[in-house]
Amino acid sequence: MSCGDTEKKKINIRILFFAKSRELAGLDEASFGLESSSITSLDLLGKISAAYNLEAIKTTIILAINQSYCNISEEEQLHLKEGDEIAIIPPLSGG
Repeated sequence: MSCGDTEKKKINIRILFFAKSRELAGLDEASFGLESSSITSLDLLGKISAAYNLEAIKTTIILAINQSYCNISEEEQLHLKEGDEIAIIPPLSGG
């Protein structure tokens, strides 16, 4: 490694899909690899949406990381760890 190089740590996270996101993804859960443990919540949502066919509901999704809701924005910097759990929660309809 030369001076000035920064090492990026690749990690795997666990994604849980609920309701409409489960229908669109065709999965209950998945393992998802990230190139770095540091990512904005908006970038994370974009990567997951593209990988699991969630573009149709992307703007209405709520993210929960290890059972805690997070804001979705370019300013919300996440520092994820190997095995962290990301829940994809679409808006729920009553009935």
